[in-house]
This record gives sequence, C-alpha cells and structure tokens, in this order.
Amino acid sequence: MKIRLLTGLLLAVSGSVSALTLPAPDRPGESLIGNPPHEVKYVSAKQEDTLIDIAVNFRLGQDQIVLANPYVDRWLPREGTQVRIPSSFILPNAPRQGIVINLPEMRIYYYPDSSKVVTYAIGIGREDNWKTPLGKTHIAGKTENPSWTPPPSIIAEHLAEGDVLEPYYPPGPDNPLGLFAFKLGIPGYLIHSTNKTNGVGMRVSHGCIRMYPADIEQFFPMVKVGTQVNIVNQPIKVGWYRDTLYLEAYPDMEETPATFEQRLHAALDLIEQANGGKMPVIKGSVLKAAIEKSTGIPTAIYERPAPTPPVVQSQVAPN
Repeated sequence: MKIRLLTGLLLAVSGSVSALTLPAPDRPGESLIGNPPHEVKYVSAKQEDTLIDIAVNFRLGQDQIVLANPYVDRWLPREGTQVRIPSSFILPNAPRQGIVINLPEMRIYYYPDSSKVVTYAIGIGREDNWKTPLGKTHIAGKTENPSWTPPPSIIAEHLAEGDVLEPYYPPGPDNPLGLFAFKLGIPGYLIHSTNKTNGVGMRVSHGCIRMYPADIEQFFPMVKVGTQVNIVNQPIKVGWYRDTLYLEAYPDMEETPATFEQRLHAALDLIEQANGGKMPVIKGSVLKAAIEKSTGIPTAIYERPAPTPPVVQSQVAPN
C-alpha cells in the first residue's frame, strides 16, 4: 500500500477549494471520489495536537477522524503518531443531483454538474428530540449575515442548564448561525455556519446542519435557491473503483440501531445492486471485518477476475 506522508505545504492547502471540489467518477458504474483508495494519506501529530485539532485543520468531521484512527488517543496522540486523513469517499446511493446529505457519515455532497462533486463535513442534530429530519426538500432561501431569535424551546433548555440566551442575536461573528445560512423547505431547519467548530462532525445541534465557516463561505455562492436537497440515512455504502468493489461503513444512528445480521443483509443487497443484480463471491471474513470495524474508510471487498484471454488455435500446414 502506497503511503503518502503529508507535508506542511499540503496541510496549508488542505482547506482550499480544489481539495473539496473533486472530479466525479469517470467511468460508468463507479461511485468513488477523491484519492484512489490505495493511496493512503497521513500527517504526523505534533506535540500540541489532538485528533480534533487535526480534524479542524483538514476540515474533517470530529467523529470521522476518530473512526479512521481507532488506535490513536483522541486527546493525547503521541508526538509523531501517523494520523490517517480520509481522502476518498463512496457516493451515497441516491440520485446525483442537487445536495445529498448522509446523516450517519455527517457529510454533505453537492453535484453542481456531471463533472464534479463538492463535499464537506457537517454537524447534525442530537439523537434526542432534536434529530435532523430525513427526506427530500429544497433550498428555500439564502441569507448572508443572518440574525437569530432563539425559539422558546431552546431558551428553556439552556435556562434549565444554567445558561441564559439572549432573546435576539444580531448579524455578526458572534451569532450562533455564523455569517451564512441556507433555509430548508422543512420549517425551522437550516444549513448554517457555526462559531463552535469542534462540533462539526458530531451530533450536537438542535436539528440544523452546521458547517465550518470557511466551507460555507465557499459553498454559499455555489448553491441556488430551489436546489433539491435529499437527506438520507446510509451507514453502509458500496461502490466500484476500477475493477475493485469497496465498502464504506459507519456506526448506525442511535435512533435506528441494527444488529450485525441486519447490517450484513443491507450490505449484501447493496453489493448485489452494485454488481448488476448478481452476487459475487466475497470472502466472508473480509466482509465481516469491513462492516464491524466501521472506520468510514473505503475497504476493498472484491476484485473482478481478469478476463480470460481467448485460446488461439495454431494452424499447422500439412507436409
């Protein structure tokens, strides 16, 4: 496996538009974007780093970087520890148009045209009474420098925890909505910036979808009012890259738990669908490990056999 250690230069440009706007799959039937899965990216942890610091630097979600590095301490990675940076993604099993949000993955995908995909880490609603809703909706409005009037339910919740919210937050950097907000067609829900960047990649909001400030600043002018939004729950994704089939798994949402057998059946259905309705021969231990580990990293589970070359009959002239 080819390992590419990231340098300070790559760290400096990791948040650029080019790092987030990726070419769409260039072959019919493929579903993987970003780096080829065999090209693994790492960065060396510095003495003062936490995994969360590295996630923010690379604009990854907090849970995403923890899943990708299960043996690295979240708060005290040893200096020099090689931290894996997820850089390839299987597209959700949904129409590739408008915006697709996959909640278990805590990632947003935007299809501006057929040639590219724009993707960002997001934070989503908590698992209690503040879940982010599923379903199809649209961008109903866009607001730059939004104000915020907290609803009574959120004011009461904060008050019960000893935190007093202002009744009105004017536009500005201290506004919890940040500097940019999209209004969804579902009443009361937004995609917006946040001044609590450590919450990106976690379930900490009151149902709204949070983005890094620099990400939504790039994203805001791209998206038009009326753009379709499809919010899905897909903890397991399957897709081809060249002649290899990959599986990318995440933990289930707390409100929709599944047994291993249920996750296995879901994976098998996706594999069969990706393989043209036929079930390939897959090693059970490989599939089991990919589902159970749930690292959020595309894992190779099957490789198409090379085509058998045709047999050429030699022609021998009679004596």
